[in-house]
Order: sequence, then structure tokens, then C-alpha cells
Amino acid sequence: MKFNRRRIVLAASLLALAPLAQAQQFPNKPIKIIYTYAPGGTGDALTRSLANAMSGILGQPVVVENRTGASGTVGVLAGARAPADGYTLMLTTITTVVQAPLVTKDASFDPVKSLAPIANLSVTPLVLLAHSSVPANDFPSFVEWAHTQASGVDMGVAGPTLEVATALLAKETKLKLVNIAYRGAAPALQALLAGEVKIFFNTPTSAIMEYIRQGKVRVLGVTSAQPSPLIPGGVPISKFVPGYIQDINFALWAPPGTPQDVVAKLGDAVKKALAEPGMAEKFHNMGTTLNPAGPEEVVRITQREAQNIKTIMETTNVKFGE
Repeated sequence: MKFNRRRIVLAASLLALAPLAQAQQFPNKPIKIIYTYAPGGTGDALTRSLANAMSGILGQPVVVENRTGASGTVGVLAGARAPADGYTLMLTTITTVVQAPLVTKDASFDPVKSLAPIANLSVTPLVLLAHSSVPANDFPSFVEWAHTQASGVDMGVAGPTLEVATALLAKETKLKLVNIAYRGAAPALQALLAGEVKIFFNTPTSAIMEYIRQGKVRVLGVTSAQPSPLIPGGVPISKFVPGYIQDINFALWAPPGTPQDVVAKLGDAVKKALAEPGMAEKFHNMGTTLNPAGPEEVVRITQREAQNIKTIMETTNVKFGE
């Protein structure tokens, strides 16, 4: 009987230690990061740079899967519904996560509770670009011209972040902007270069800067509160439209229920990856600025974005994902 009790005590002890042993072993196989838009844009480049750095830190391959559709919501839901073991993560903008229940019409999806935030990665303004055929060199002259276009101005839109920025711009300036939807920033930019759309919001990547230098597109303004070092000479739109500020935050999430020690280990790997030499310059060239922060900050920004989108839904005719 004494022997049996010892066996029971030993078994209980081993069970108690099992989660700790599992966390110490994590990761013991490749990790996948789902990115919610098409290859080619800032977020895609950011995701691949992060994955490469995390792979060296964690000692396992970290691969990227582009899961597009429904304004990024297909990828968001894939991340939220993946096994909660830390081996499938999801990276996108916080705005994309916030609009997911609006696109799916699923009230059970909660932007805060339906995912486990790992870290905020970076923040960037948007730059408003115009095709070279648009007879405007700054924001006031663009608004003046746009008001003369009875049928409206075709505007490329790729995802909810740009949809939010467009809706607010149309509301505040009383412009008729016609949304032409694309699956990612790269195809939308190509449409702008081809003249299929007249204007487009995008992050200020090195490729964008080259197109600006070549005169293929023009800068009409930036959405930051102050002039951005990412866009030399870019004038904040808020100078002409008070309060018009649109910052994009890229963040990383795990499925809900992922063990806290695994989330912490992933968060530590992200922190180390973002601190690697040259990473800040890489992000700058992608058109974004490093802004590492923990899960609490992701939640705070998510709640702020949710309130912003609620206001947009109540005061504009924007229909996310439609």
C-alpha cells in the first residue's frame, strides 16, 4: 500500500512538471506565421524579415504563409482557429483584426479575446499618392481638382486599414472617392502606376520612394501628426484636415489559449529579433518604424482602433469587406 502511494505521488509530480517540460522543449518543430495579405507589400516584407530572425533565435525554421481574402479576415480567422500550441501564429495590422467581426458578421469574434497578442512590431503613417496624370502637386490642389470630378475619383483600396483612411478622408473633405478593391498593396500600387486608379494610400516603402523620384507618382500628403522621416517633404494632411491622423500598427498574435509561457517565449524571441543590428534600417526601408511593445500595448491599441471603427461605422457609409 505504501508503495502504491509513492507511485501516486510520483505520478502526480510528473504530471505537474509536464507543462514546464513542454515549455522548455518549445519549439521542437517548424513554426508558421500567417500573413493576411498578398506578397509584395510592407507587411509581407516585415513578416519575412521577422520570421528569418526568429528562426535563428528559436533554432527552428519559421516560415510565412500568405492567406488572403475578405479584407484580411481569412488569415485572421485561420490564425484564431489554429491549434493553441504556439506553432501557428498570425501577423497583420491591428485594424485588420478589429474589422474581422464586421466582415464576417460574426458577433462572437472579439478582437481582444479571440486572439492571444504576442507583441506590437512597428508603426507607420500612410502616404497619399497620386498618378502622374492628376493635375495636383499638394493636398489642397488635389481636393480642389477632385471636387470637379462629377463621377468621383477612383481610389485603390487594399485592406481595412486603407478603407478606414479612405472613408475618413471622404467624410472630412466631402469628396466622392470610388473604392477599387485589390487583394494586397502590391497589385493596388501596380494599378496606380498603370493609371487604373488615380490615388492610393500606401506605406512609404523604398520602392514607393523610387517611383516618387522617377515622377511616376506624386505625394499629396502623409497621415502622421507630424512630418515623417519616412517621407521627406511629405506634409501632414492634418494641417488641412484637423485631426486626420492614421497610424498603422503591425502586430503578432497566437491562437487563444496558447500557454502563457509559450507566448512569453515567443515574445522574447520577437524582442531579440527586433533588436538585431540592422533591423531598424530594414524596417525603415520597408516604410515602417520599429515600435516594439508587449501584449498589453497591443490590447490598448486594439481597443482604441475598435472605438475609431465604431465611429466610422456610425458616421460614414463604409462597408467593410463589401
